[in-house]
Amino acid sequence: MLQRPIFQQTEFQQTDRPSSVIAIYLDSLQGYGADKILLKIANGLVHRGLKVDLILSKASERTMLEVDPSIRIINLRGSRFTPIKNTLALSAYLKRRQPDVLFSSIHFNNFFATLALALSRIKCKLILRQANTLQEQLKDYSKVISQVLHPLTYLAYKRADLVVSQCSAMVSDLTEFMKVDEAKIKVIYNPTITADIAEKSRDAVNHKWLTGQRQYPVILSVGRLKPQKDFETLLKAFQKLKKHYSDDAKLIILGEGPLREHLEELAVKLNIQNDVDLIGFRPNPFAFISATDIYVSSSRYEGLPNTLIEALSLGKRVVATACQGGTAEILKYGKYGRLVPVSSPDVMAKSIAEALMSPNLVGPEATKDFDYETQVYKYYSMFLQVLEPPKEMQRYATLSSEAAKVTVH
Repeated sequence: MLQRPIFQQTEFQQTDRPSSVIAIYLDSLQGYGADKILLKIANGLVHRGLKVDLILSKASERTMLEVDPSIRIINLRGSRFTPIKNTLALSAYLKRRQPDVLFSSIHFNNFFATLALALSRIKCKLILRQANTLQEQLKDYSKVISQVLHPLTYLAYKRADLVVSQCSAMVSDLTEFMKVDEAKIKVIYNPTITADIAEKSRDAVNHKWLTGQRQYPVILSVGRLKPQKDFETLLKAFQKLKKHYSDDAKLIILGEGPLREHLEELAVKLNIQNDVDLIGFRPNPFAFISATDIYVSSSRYEGLPNTLIEALSLGKRVVATACQGGTAEILKYGKYGRLVPVSSPDVMAKSIAEALMSPNLVGPEATKDFDYETQVYKYYSMFLQVLEPPKEMQRYATLSSEAAKVTVH
């Protein structure tokens, strides 16, 4: 039984509209990086006094437990596979509720949010957040889908009042590939580091390789089992690590996705299946990060990978690809972790071996740029900048300049 009501968009009346409403649009809360960040932003905004509506294509009971009770949830009762239904429902919500700002993330969401706003014909600021390096991401789609998504996303960003880039490294992707006016790009790091990470990292881990006084190293990687994360290179690097450097090493991969069967078959082909465990999605990855020795990111491209930031916050040694996106920026270009070329299993294996033999020198300063309070405040300030002035300020603006001086003094 749900602990609080999920509002349908059809239940809104014009009289429901308070001043300064921020509408945040998402597919659903499935526990992925972009979902977690937008939820942190939403919760942080209401803690600072703003009114937030969280619009989900599909809401669930799990959603209810993570969202601040002050946030109004709108369930469009669709899914990410019903874009037309979602767009029409979102447009109807916008027309009834008339929020001041519509905020969306992820490229396909961004286009449909922009379309819904156009259909609603209301006056509303539009802020879009770029969640990944789009020039690289589009290469993972079919040619037809890529050729459709590129111009649609371009149109969305052209309409947007502001576009949020997760890091400085992604700005060129927006300006050169998507042709976004640099004047309306705001770089805001993810509010990744929260106080509960350290607490959750102390939870017990039920895994055969992470109990007792083990004498072997355990390597961890976290991410969706999809081409972007390039776990194929990680498996090949792990084979070389065992052959040339550390024959008793173990590898755990947290995450689920379409490439599971392929990766399991590759592990068998490389004869490392007994030392690799693809354990699927886990709601508390921090306990696994804390219990393992090395965190590895093998991605071909990234946005701003939160699990890499979280691993640093827990004092882990890190090996990561110097891919397009924010990875190198997070690691301060090698200061806080080893950077290796993309799709280079030999170099990755050697770097993992070197990291295993090196002391860990990472301290709290490594993740201060991704502090929750600091980055949420930047989002809060951004929303305040684009909000329309309240009615009393509009009335004040109509006074004569002489009367205004008297009022001020």
